[in-house]
Amino acid sequence: MIRRLAEIRARRELLLARSAVQRDALALLVQRWRAPLALADHGLRTVRYAREHPGALLLAVAALVALSPKRAFRWARRAILFWRGYRWAVAALGRLAS
Repeated sequence: MIRRLAEIRARRELLLARSAVQRDALALLVQRWRAPLALADHGLRTVRYAREHPGALLLAVAALVALSPKRAFRWARRAILFWRGYRWAVAALGRLAS
């Protein structure tokens, strides 16, 4: 009985050591993704804010147009190109998925 308990304790120690190594490896892997995921999270918060406060977005666009019309049109062109690229990617991924 005592020998069996010693085997169980040894096995437990081995498993604890193995899990510590795996935790460290996972922490290194997650660390690599921390900055890109933080940037994506910030972008999602910005989009949510814009959806919840359309007046603030309209005010910002109006201020941009009033202060610098040339820059506003440049950004509008970029936004349209981005939107087209997004729609194309969604459609292409939809075709691949079906």
